[in-house]
Amino acid sequence: MIISHNLAATSAHRRMQENARNNSSHLQKLSSGQRIDSASDDAAGLAISEKMRAQIRGLDQANRNIQDGISLVQTAEGGLQEISAILQRQRELIVQGLNDTYTNNDRLMIESEIQELTNEINHISQNTSYNTINLLARDDYEILADRSSSSTNTSLSEPPTIPTVQKTVVYAASGTPPEARHLTSISNTSSTTQTYTNTNVITPITSQDLRQGYNEYNVDTYTTTKTDTERSVYETLALTTDPQYSAPDYWYASGMNTTWFGPKTLGRVYGTMSENVEVDGMMRPVEYTSRSNTGTVPAWDHMWFPNTDVSIKRLRTILPDNSMQIEYIINNGNPTDTNLKLSNLINPPDNSVMTDANGLLIPNGVTSINSPSGNTYTMTGTEANANITFDNSLGSLSPTQLAIHNPAGGQPTINFDWDVNLPSQSSLTFAFKYGPFSLNLDVFERTNETEVSTRIETTSNVEIKDIDYITPKLTVQAGANQGQHMDIPLFNVQADELGITTMGLLPPSIQEQALSRVDKAISKISSIRGIYGAIQNRMEHALNNTSNATENLSNAESRIRDADMAKEMLEYTKSNILLQAAQAMLTQSNQSPQSVLQLLHQ
Repeated sequence: MIISHNLAATSAHRRMQENARNNSSHLQKLSSGQRIDSASDDAAGLAISEKMRAQIRGLDQANRNIQDGISLVQTAEGGLQEISAILQRQRELIVQGLNDTYTNNDRLMIESEIQELTNEINHISQNTSYNTINLLARDDYEILADRSSSSTNTSLSEPPTIPTVQKTVVYAASGTPPEARHLTSISNTSSTTQTYTNTNVITPITSQDLRQGYNEYNVDTYTTTKTDTERSVYETLALTTDPQYSAPDYWYASGMNTTWFGPKTLGRVYGTMSENVEVDGMMRPVEYTSRSNTGTVPAWDHMWFPNTDVSIKRLRTILPDNSMQIEYIINNGNPTDTNLKLSNLINPPDNSVMTDANGLLIPNGVTSINSPSGNTYTMTGTEANANITFDNSLGSLSPTQLAIHNPAGGQPTINFDWDVNLPSQSSLTFAFKYGPFSLNLDVFERTNETEVSTRIETTSNVEIKDIDYITPKLTVQAGANQGQHMDIPLFNVQADELGITTMGLLPPSIQEQALSRVDKAISKISSIRGIYGAIQNRMEHALNNTSNATENLSNAESRIRDADMAKEMLEYTKSNILLQAAQAMLTQSNQSPQSVLQLLHQ
């Protein structure tokens, strides 16, 4: 016997709680009449039941829709029935008027009644409606005719192009940096300065990105400088720091790591400049890429040709806007010579050296001369003219004229003309001698890129043989799902559509035509009534079918969702008895440990 745990009471309590939950569930189902009150009762059954409920409610609404459609058809058929009766009366009157036993005055009275009946046909057709929807005077037909059209998209290929001609100027720098002697200061981009001295004093260091502290420095004689890298000049030593210092070989310090690098040249591209080059009468921009460095090496000093009679001397001019113009004058050594001038206008930035690199100036009809260092400069003057003509057609290059003559009092002059026929993206280079140096002509054909897109659309004239009239219609949603519908056509039965607007019995009318017209009208009305009768029968069958589907689907959904009251009452009674029994056993289990007290008393 134990007293620490009452196992019998614990088991009885668990059973009592289980029976209480079952009793509550059965009581809830009995009160609601449903077997599934929540998803936990039957998750799969609940999903199926909800889908069935959606179908049931859709079928119920479809039943109402079909009934509305039947009412609409009955309304239209009622109007047609009256129109048919009117046409029968009109035919009767026409047959009467065809009898020659009647005078023209009698026939005039007959025509008057026929016209009034025609007006009533128009009145009935225009006023027969359902829910403000006109049913018998619909003239909103769709006409379908035989049409054809052809459409052609034509895309013209774009011509080939040649690459953009550019002249590039590169800045170079050279020289020897000064010998490092003494560390004076370090500047960073945030303009915070750290000062180092060669005395053994305690100097506080305050920086935006360094930890504040006091350090001793014993600095040997050594110098390095660092300037703003945005100006990209020389830097003899690079110093990088982090928040902790340590003692390098160059001086004594504590609490900070210092890393030293050797001498190093820095440079960065910081901007561009441009000039305009004339090509085919239009100014084309030529981009220059510049690099800022320090140094004192000039671009080039002198240019000499290997001939004692021809020389070039340089003139340099500094303009007020810090630009520099260099002119080279070619002297052929003759007293009556014509000086050819080579000029190059450059605009260098501050503290930089500019040189011209190899490049091409290729405007139409411009010549160029190459210096010994490979730099290209423009040659202007009248001593030697190169006239270049471009032709848009394809072909080959051939000289048409070459003449050398010596004008009075001057040096020989070379005049020549070239006809150039080049395909797109082709180039030609040729040269001729004048004195001891060569004149190089580079000929390019420039083609602007053009894209043309053309759309050609033609429509053929087609003879229309048949015209189809699509009557307007109303759609009745006769099912619970998409696509389950039926259409009700609407017609126009006004007098002009029936062809009975004018039916005369008096000359000059042809009496037999009146009878033929009314017969056709009666036939048309009868045909429409037959269509509506068939649609009504169809709708009645559809109504019966949806009603049957609703009934059977409701039965299936009820078997899933609704509770069997007799079975639930049986289960409720069972769980209620078990609950009461568990309560009684729990009471008995709580009294069992009292026997231990009796044992202790003994």
